[in-house]
Amino acid sequence: MSMLLMVKAMQCKVGNATRKLVLLKLADNASDGGVCFPSYQHIADQCEISRRSAISHIDALIEMGWVEKKERKTKEGNTSNLYILRLEQGGENTASSSENSSLGGVNNLHHPSENISPTPSENISPRTSHSINQSINHKKTMQKKSTALTLLAQFGITEQLAEDFITHRKAKKAPITKTALERLQKQADLAGLPLAEVAEIMIERGWRGFKAGWDWQETPQNRSKKSKFDDNDDSWWRGKTIEIRGF
Repeated sequence: MSMLLMVKAMQCKVGNATRKLVLLKLADNASDGGVCFPSYQHIADQCEISRRSAISHIDALIEMGWVEKKERKTKEGNTSNLYILRLEQGGENTASSSENSSLGGVNNLHHPSENISPTPSENISPRTSHSINQSINHKKTMQKKSTALTLLAQFGITEQLAEDFITHRKAKKAPITKTALERLQKQADLAGLPLAEVAEIMIERGWRGFKAGWDWQETPQNRSKKSKFDDNDDSWWRGKTIEIRGF
């Protein structure tokens, strides 16, 4: 590993975060002279990307001038890739290559028969995107509810009643705003009621709004039935003639 090359690699502008990681991995494997010969699979495993993506990014680095690729013969007579890092003179083709920075957009000079596709780690899946959106929407809903609870508390509506009132207003598609509560407070004052009681009436009767002139008091059907006669009222029998048979 060459620390000098690692530092230089960090300063290179390659137009893609994964490609930068591949370049750093090549520098990590290189000698001080910039020579290394890791396999495609080794780079892919170390960078946690597919082999095809590793090939694509290395080819892009070659096209941009950061890396030179040569063939190397092993002792067994096989051939492998040998890379020479040119971090001092690279980047001449960075501008043109940046137009093809997306995977699949870079021309594969050495492996035209392979189709390059982005790995799952380089794209946000629809499921992940959906989960993120749900989290954001939930956070917005909680923030809105917290604001409503704070506002209701300023008008004397708290605890479970506040929760119920928020649910009620939401069902009626009526927002809880300072203006709306001030209007309700005005009508509550005219009716001689605290706003909390007005909120209870609105919930019980399913009202979207409230007016002091409305029939908000208990109706005869809802009132507790009282006896026609008061226990202390004896006027009902005064002046009455009672006939008792047999006498």
